[in-house]
Amino acid sequence: MSSKTEIRRKENSFKSIALKNIAKLSGGLFIVLAVIIALFNKCPTNVQYFIIYALFGIGAALLLAKSAERTSANVTVYNVGIGLSGGVALPFILFFTNPIGSFKPDDCNRLLSATSATVFVHGKKGKQDMILRQKGFVIMDLHGERKRASINENGQAFFQNLHSGDSVRLDIDFSEPYKTIFPDSVYIIQPGSTIYLQVALQGIGEVRGMVLYNAVPLADVTVKLIGKTGILLDTTNSTGDFSFTIPERMQTNEYQVWFIKEGFKAISYPAFPQTGEPLNIVMEKK
Repeated sequence: MSSKTEIRRKENSFKSIALKNIAKLSGGLFIVLAVIIALFNKCPTNVQYFIIYALFGIGAALLLAKSAERTSANVTVYNVGIGLSGGVALPFILFFTNPIGSFKPDDCNRLLSATSATVFVHGKKGKQDMILRQKGFVIMDLHGERKRASINENGQAFFQNLHSGDSVRLDIDFSEPYKTIFPDSVYIIQPGSTIYLQVALQGIGEVRGMVLYNAVPLADVTVKLIGKTGILLDTTNSTGDFSFTIPERMQTNEYQVWFIKEGFKAISYPAFPQTGEPLNIVMEKK
């Protein structure tokens, strides 16, 4: 009997030592993991704080769970269980006291807090040149995510659920080719940001086309283009083609173009160059 008792005692002692070693090793790993997360995350969120404290609490509990000076494996298991119970309570204590938070940079709360941004869309004339009232959308590219907000009657687009310090790019989504003047600009979001986005209609600097009569190109037609601040003249060539390069001071999204030739009826057509379509005209004789 004595030999069996001795064997059982050794087995219990072995189990006790094994459990203590496993508890200490696991506890050390939990604490190391908590420290790594805390060091490499400069501005933890509340969820991340709780994870850090949970790992630390369980790790500390495992390290402090020691068996009594007895050889009973059951006592060891009991003490480890008590340690784990303490490990459940410790994260909550640490979370509410937040000792790590006292070392957090001052701007972390600003970076983590949700904010909004207002984008004012305006033309080349300045901030009061609201050329897209209730027309189109502002597109915001943010960390691989694309947000889209409609432009209201005041030329404004509102974006929610942003964070201070976010870097964003902006563009316009509209049926006509309005684009930002500075497409490569990066805007840094601040609390309650106001961004002024200058846009312009693209492709309005050229008007071209062809004049025909009886399906044949008509040469020597006087073509008169009326722009925003002046008039341009051209004459069709032997293939009936005409073209205008329009200076910026005259540019607009619609031009009136007259076609005049002796012996033919003078006619006029509106030109919308932003469509990219040539203005092809058929003339009739008087």
